[in-house]
Amino acid sequence: RMCRYTSQDPPPAAESAPDETLRPSPTLAVELAPMADTVAERNEIVAELVNELVKDGVIPSASLRHELQEVRPLDTGFVGPDGPPPLLLLERAAMICFGIPSYGIHVNGYVRNPEDPSDPRPYAVWVAVRSLSKATYPGRFDQMVAGGQPSSMTLQQNVKKECEEEASLPPEVVRAVRATGLVSYRYATRKGLSTKRLVTFDVEMPDGMTPLCADGEVEEFKLLPIPELLDSIRQRLPLWKPNAALVVIDFAMRHGLISPDEPGFVTLAQKLRAA
Repeated sequence: RMCRYTSQDPPPAAESAPDETLRPSPTLAVELAPMADTVAERNEIVAELVNELVKDGVIPSASLRHELQEVRPLDTGFVGPDGPPPLLLLERAAMICFGIPSYGIHVNGYVRNPEDPSDPRPYAVWVAVRSLSKATYPGRFDQMVAGGQPSSMTLQQNVKKECEEEASLPPEVVRAVRATGLVSYRYATRKGLSTKRLVTFDVEMPDGMTPLCADGEVEEFKLLPIPELLDSIRQRLPLWKPNAALVVIDFAMRHGLISPDEPGFVTLAQKLRAA
């Protein structure tokens, strides 16, 4: 009732294939809620499956976010609430168990050089130190604002919500937030296949404004000058939540803070959008 294994035969191999071992194997997959006819039925059945995974210890109860994310066909990508309905809604912590891509937003907050405000280049970046009570990566560096993408909300709506909750940014600063692109990655873990697509944003913070956490998810905010920021990535990478480090590298590349002649620049730029 909850799930079943399925297989799909591969396309026929070329007649000239010299070795049987070169022929493609069938594709194996898990079909969730195969007997359900509606989104509501799928949600109910899959929620029951997630509860069983928690009881069995596959999903640690401490990692549950109690936040639903949308599951859509891989070729659809992200679709806002005005689009067609998702296939189902799934607990955020369970996405990785089924290899389902999940989305999030990351906002880089930066300031100009106070001694030369006419220079538009970032002089320092606000970094959030994650709360020590967080289930994942407590005490690590993160973007000033970051969060998963909940269901029934646009990316811009989520940015506004997270900016207000995590950093107490006033409306005029939230309106100044600008989308800058995407960082994506995929890797295998003990829990499953992690595929993340992070929509990135920048905002220039007003001189003298300090972000203030309102939801308890940030221990403190630090303003790191650009040399210190880049040194933390190059020399002290364990300080960072891994995907936040990727967003910093993307930020540095976009703002010309890393030379294109630095070894590995092109390869790194390609890998920042690998999934």
